[in-house]
Amino acid sequence: MTSILKSRQPSSGQPLAYENSGLAKSICTVVGIACVGGFIVDLLVLSTPPNPLALEWRIGFLQQAGDRSIVFFFGVALLLYSIFDNRRLKRPFSLFCLVVGVAMLLSSGLVIRDSLILRNQAFEAISTQEQQLQAQIDETISNPELAAELTPDQLRQASQEISSRAQTLKQTRGQGITKSGIASLGNLVVVGLGMIGLSRIGLKRR
Repeated sequence: MTSILKSRQPSSGQPLAYENSGLAKSICTVVGIACVGGFIVDLLVLSTPPNPLALEWRIGFLQQAGDRSIVFFFGVALLLYSIFDNRRLKRPFSLFCLVVGVAMLLSSGLVIRDSLILRNQAFEAISTQEQQLQAQIDETISNPELAAELTPDQLRQASQEISSRAQTLKQTRGQGITKSGIASLGNLVVVGLGMIGLSRIGLKRR
């Protein structure tokens, strides 16, 4: 009698296990849809009005997308888990992960290019302002009335201070652009590789 009861205990636990598994997948579906939907809504809001030809717009959009990509990746992973036993949905969803992952890796190259262009533009703007101020000093020196009010040492110090501030601005601006570019690049590359990894898991296991 005892052996009969023991043999029945595993079978009585199987429905509970299936029920818990179904509940877990339902929770993953809800959380995954919320994460992916929130990511899409954020991008739609941040990209309005769209202007992909503008350098500043592209840099800002890709930076925001990179910052939020971890949430998107988490949501996609939950959705893949929730439909993993559904072969009809798993394959197209895995292909979607592959396409998005490759797109993120390609966009990381665009981040590098745009960051370099933006840094060069910032340096050119600072150099232009420096040249304009230096030209004003040269005009002051060539004007006897204005030159009489300032000593040569004062004019020399003003010129050196302008050059020093220009170099400081270039360094600060360059570091800021580089840090932002590296942060966006890292997020896009990591999440892009993660998306490709999810696609490989979904396509291999059938």
